[in-house]
Amino acid sequence: MSVFQSSRVTAPIAVDVDGTPSGRDAVAWAIKEAGRRGTAVWALPRRDPKRLLAEVGSASMIVIGSASFLAMSDLAGGSTAIDVAVHANVPVVVIRPGLPDAEPGPSAGRVVVGTDGTELSEAAVGFAFAEARDRGCGVTVVHAIEREERRAAADAALAAAAYPEVRTVVANGLASHVLIDESAGAQLLVVGSRGHAGLGGMLLGSVSQAVVHRAHCPVAVVRSQTG
Repeated sequence: MSVFQSSRVTAPIAVDVDGTPSGRDAVAWAIKEAGRRGTAVWALPRRDPKRLLAEVGSASMIVIGSASFLAMSDLAGGSTAIDVAVHANVPVVVIRPGLPDAEPGPSAGRVVVGTDGTELSEAAVGFAFAEARDRGCGVTVVHAIEREERRAAADAALAAAAYPEVRTVVANGLASHVLIDESAGAQLLVVGSRGHAGLGGMLLGSVSQAVVHRAHCPVAVVRSQTG
């Protein structure tokens, strides 16, 4: 295990090293993030998910590459990134190739987070706001609805949540499609997870897999404290 050390020491960031282009991008992202946070990087050679999770110890975050863009029809098979994200007790950031033809969208330069207005998304929202504060950027809070009659309730939920100076988006459509669209040019996309119980809330299994494998920016999967 290699260690890259920065000037201030907090909980380190663990990064999965697999020798692929996305794996190298994951290492570069982890080193840059560690420098911003003032912490160390633990570089771990590629392991199966169970062994990787056993070796990350007291890491504050796990960074892992997703080697390819997956078509929607390929998502059911899952991936190492999904396996790690579902079972980790700390945030997992997945680094993957962006889609080359994606133009920066309205959330470019921001941290984007999905919410369903329940406790399941609280941890993701809290993480997103902390990241935006540290990065000095704005936040886009996204609530996707699949039926138009739910729009009023979603608008009310976001207004009641008291997100100051934040862009809020209530969009009619599949959560995965809305979040992927908003991720174009974003610094980070944050989604929630129930952890061992499976991905939940607005982001049910296939939706979360779609976001992890098709987003235009790094994706942080944050485990719900109630899962």
